[in-house]
Amino acid sequence: MLADLVVVIHLAYFVFVVGGFFYIVLGARKQWPWVRNPWFRTSHLAAVFIVLAEDRFGWNCPLNVAEDSLRSVTPEPPGRIGEFLDFLLHHTLTERSLDITYWTLGAALVLLFIVVRPKFRTRAPTQLRSE
Repeated sequence: MLADLVVVIHLAYFVFVVGGFFYIVLGARKQWPWVRNPWFRTSHLAAVFIVLAEDRFGWNCPLNVAEDSLRSVTPEPPGRIGEFLDFLLHHTLTERSLDITYWTLGAALVLLFIVVRPKFRTRAPTQLRSE
């Protein structure tokens, strides 16, 4: 059951990264103000950079490692929900295709960060007192 929970978290991470990209593009076109939220944008970019760092340095995804170790502790087959989510999450793409997809998405998000800038609050300049 814990392994299924890890799969749910992993799928949510995936949806956040991929869905976030599409919503940023769509939101920019429809002028949705929340796509310029700096907390959303920086956390989204950081989530993508984590995946790119894993790819660059050859690290195993911690969520995959956690799921595999939990499944090895309890060798029972995953429940129906776990099986379905595993099916959605795990892919049949080649490693090269995944690399190209990761890095293309990363480059597109950096470009989006520049083109559709987040709106960071700026402080009003303090006025100098003349005495």
